[in-house]
Amino acid sequence: MCGICGIMLESYIPDFSIGSILFQMMESQQIRAQDSTGVAIFNRQSNVDKLYTLSYFRETLEGYKIEEKTTLEKLDKLLVKLKQQEPRVTIISSSKEMKLVKDVGLARDLDSRYNIRSMKGSHGIAHLRIATSSRVTPYNSHPFSTTVIPDIAVVHNGEITNFSKLRNELELQGYPFYSNCDSEVIAVFIADQILKHGNIERAHHEFIKKADGPFTYLLATDQSLALVRDKFGARKGIFGYNPGGDKYPPFWAMATDLSALEIVGANMYVEESQPGKPIIFYKSDKQS
Repeated sequence: MCGICGIMLESYIPDFSIGSILFQMMESQQIRAQDSTGVAIFNRQSNVDKLYTLSYFRETLEGYKIEEKTTLEKLDKLLVKLKQQEPRVTIISSSKEMKLVKDVGLARDLDSRYNIRSMKGSHGIAHLRIATSSRVTPYNSHPFSTTVIPDIAVVHNGEITNFSKLRNELELQGYPFYSNCDSEVIAVFIADQILKHGNIERAHHEFIKKADGPFTYLLATDQSLALVRDKFGARKGIFGYNPGGDKYPPFWAMATDLSALEIVGANMYVEESQPGKPIIFYKSDKQS
């Protein structure tokens, strides 16, 4: 089974590399999966001008390479222009504050390519994949995002057995998809619910109600990080707290395995989230 993990700092620290915590949590769960890895980290300082950034994979002679284009205009125009110029690219994400990187290989391979241990931010999520229903490629790696609205990313362990039905319903509303992975439907579904209701808690409850299959996912927006399990609790999902000290600031951590919490000292208030009841952590505007 796949491994997932995430952290939310209790107070935002501009110079603290939360990527270093995520990297340790990923390595502690690496035995679960070795096909591919990825992270999404949110840093309000990374985009001072609030540009929209579109990230995509472009195929080169050496393999796939992540590239970015930015705009002050609507993402729709940039997306059309990019597809006209390079029709073979694979879209990864749209963002204002989020940095999303993913690739085949282990956590240490991802770090050597993108230096994830140095990434700074307020919160982030990570994934270790073992392929079950789609090929091992960079673009089938997690996290998954969407161009419906910026700054949404999801990592997922399990299976959405009715994802084809959910995807068809969303496509009929005009929403684009860029992979065949069932996990992508979570990001698009939540984006749709945010646009309709403006409430992240309601969005997660709606997904739990409509999705079938065994799943646990972590979904991050620019303001929140949620741990969500299916209504039967068929996949694990735990969280814990590190009160801070010489090595780390205070933070909440979420993961598939207890080992991922223990390795970063998040061993206070350890609890398994209840099936069908999202646990949502919100970003603090307070700095320390």
